[in-house]
Amino acid sequence: MKNQSNFLLAVLCCLFLFLNTRLDAQWQVFSPPQSDTVGAYDVRMAYGNDQVVWCIAMKYDVSPTAYEWLEAPSLYFTKTDDGGATWTSGAIPMGVAPYASNICPLSGDVAWASGLDEDFVSYILKTTDGGLTWEPYLENAFTDPSAYVDFVHFWDENNGIVVGDPTPSDTEPVPFFEIYRTTDGGATWERVPSANIPPADGEFGEGGNYEVHGDHVWFNTISIVNSLSQRIYHSADRGQTWEALETGNQFAFWSFSDSLHGVTAYRPVAGQPQVELRYTSDGGDTWTILPTYNSLNPASDYILIPESHYILTARRVSNITGPFYTYVSKDLGVSWQQLSSGENVSIFDFSSPSTGYGAEWQPADHPMRMYKYAGDPLSGLLANQPLNAQVSVSPNPTADAVSVSISAEHPERYTVLLNNANGDLIHRQNTDKTVQASLRFELTALPAGTYTFTVSSPAGHLTKTIVKL
Repeated sequence: MKNQSNFLLAVLCCLFLFLNTRLDAQWQVFSPPQSDTVGAYDVRMAYGNDQVVWCIAMKYDVSPTAYEWLEAPSLYFTKTDDGGATWTSGAIPMGVAPYASNICPLSGDVAWASGLDEDFVSYILKTTDGGLTWEPYLENAFTDPSAYVDFVHFWDENNGIVVGDPTPSDTEPVPFFEIYRTTDGGATWERVPSANIPPADGEFGEGGNYEVHGDHVWFNTISIVNSLSQRIYHSADRGQTWEALETGNQFAFWSFSDSLHGVTAYRPVAGQPQVELRYTSDGGDTWTILPTYNSLNPASDYILIPESHYILTARRVSNITGPFYTYVSKDLGVSWQQLSSGENVSIFDFSSPSTGYGAEWQPADHPMRMYKYAGDPLSGLLANQPLNAQVSVSPNPTADAVSVSISAEHPERYTVLLNNANGDLIHRQNTDKTVQASLRFELTALPAGTYTFTVSSPAGHLTKTIVKL
């Protein structure tokens, strides 16, 4: 079943132009010349190769009050195989008026894609020539009227999995999740038996909402009653056997950073500021309730950063469009810090604290954009590592200006962020590569209160608190 509230986005067509290499940009920005206005649905790095990124996109109707899928002759993709230096785009044919499920890249030439058309015919396609042509696979599957493909994933050229909604089989009349595995590159497929899959309980899969870390695979289910996420199905052996994880709440977002650490997020009452978070450090066997926080700005994505286990979220000013703001919590939701000042990054995929890519919902006023996390010197903001430098902030307390002094043994670039007590970003300054730096921040116009200065290098960061009189 497709959840159309999760229309997520990215980019496509021809050659992408690099727009922004400013050192003070949180994200490097890429924008394509496009033959049509589209928005991304799923953006992913290749398994084990973060230089390769593919995005699958669709056409949407965008207005201040609506964001709806529109019929188009095909789906679309954009990709890079050199870490964002160059981008190419094209079309993915999937019948009449197709709707995307996911994209799974293996290299700049090889990728798998899934989706369905307006007649609810499911497609699993593969390209081996960078998207110029696409070949159908598993055409005898997902033929039941209630069958929809939710995602296809390959670990390498031979081993892959396809997951779809619950359907019966030739020998089992009770519907169970339609899951297939292949070990020969898709030449033959075997359906996983119902004995290896927990029974469905009034739930379906959700297109494109899955994660893979090593041999571990997760996908979430949504309730047929209220379309809210219900459980997370997990396999530790590439889909041979499955368990259903009970998270303790119905959730809108979820993310795993590795085989053990995961997070869910949920706003219990639409339009209200309260957001509930839960966290697991044992693969989902148990979940801890994190501090509730208030934000009137709706979120478009939450992820748990690999290695650091920081929570990264994108929040938007309006319910439909941007601008979007990137926030990070380094203490599992106790506090939040705004990192960006208005780029329209609304979904992202990170392989480490220093490597990530993002995309935006289809905008109404400019071409589609892709984003790459500007790791140097910002990567230290997402790394759970101390800053290898001495930092002083003075005077403290102060009524007007503050100097931030940095001293290190080896030359490095630094970013300094000034945030208020709510975590909102007030100002950012950057240095060239140096062993000594002194930056001045004028605070006279700011209200009295507590503020933080965060100094980041490529490897780590440090935060100092000051009082404005």
